[in-house]
Amino acid sequence: QRAAPPIGLLQVARYADPGNSGATALLALLLDADDRSDEALALLDAVDRNDALISQVRDVKVRILTKEKRLNEAYAVAAAAANEPGAGMDDFSRLGDVLEAMGRHGESADAFGRAIGAANAQGLKNELWPLLLLRASALEQANRWPEAKAALQQGLAIAPEQPLLLNFLGYAKLERGEDMDSAEAMIRKASELAPDDASITDSLGWAQFKRGKVEDAIATLQRAAEKDPDQAEIQEHLGDALYKSGRRFEARFAWHAALITAEDEIAARVKAKLASGLNTANAAP
Repeated sequence: QRAAPPIGLLQVARYADPGNSGATALLALLLDADDRSDEALALLDAVDRNDALISQVRDVKVRILTKEKRLNEAYAVAAAAANEPGAGMDDFSRLGDVLEAMGRHGESADAFGRAIGAANAQGLKNELWPLLLLRASALEQANRWPEAKAALQQGLAIAPEQPLLLNFLGYAKLERGEDMDSAEAMIRKASELAPDDASITDSLGWAQFKRGKVEDAIATLQRAAEKDPDQAEIQEHLGDALYKSGRRFEARFAWHAALITAEDEIAARVKAKLASGLNTANAAP
């Protein structure tokens, strides 16, 4: 019911100007939020492929299809746009997003690579570091760490004060036991640049834990958990640190909190810890 007034207003706007594709895209988003995804997609399908806002319309369509787990349909839309003669950065980036959602990480990285090439060709310098971050994430998921690291270093050469890049590279090095001093320094700098980001605070706490600074780690991880109590990874990290310090009851409390939202590997690890305590087999990476 809360969405009804804006939906009604946008329907009036579209009645007054049926060719208003911006209003169509916004209406589709509102309909989707109101669990009317089929109506939303039907509206978007009716927009002319030569419309000036067709790229934004495709973004909305792919977002809805992806959310509905209709990934093959999302891929069909994204791939068709990326194969058009005038395809640009947005088209390749959209394809990268869909391929990543499909678990096709290597192909996703390649699509983001094409997006980076298009951004360079179009002179869109401000778009380069976010695309490099996305490419690095896909490469890491594809177990191509040296290439992922190179993409992150490229991004930092463009945006050296960007906390997301610093945190990603620092945390990835930390997980691999690579350049630990440098990794912790990167994460600490990221945390100073973005003190309210719970994920980055968590990374700092985990870096401290990995370096044997358990009490410092607990204090930092508690701050992260206060900022985002629903993030399973933070609660798992806090539980591991508490257990290591001998605070077993508090550790179990944190692990139970993690289990509320945990999925897949995290959920399996947390269940094992609750059953038999922390050991090398079920420790967080």
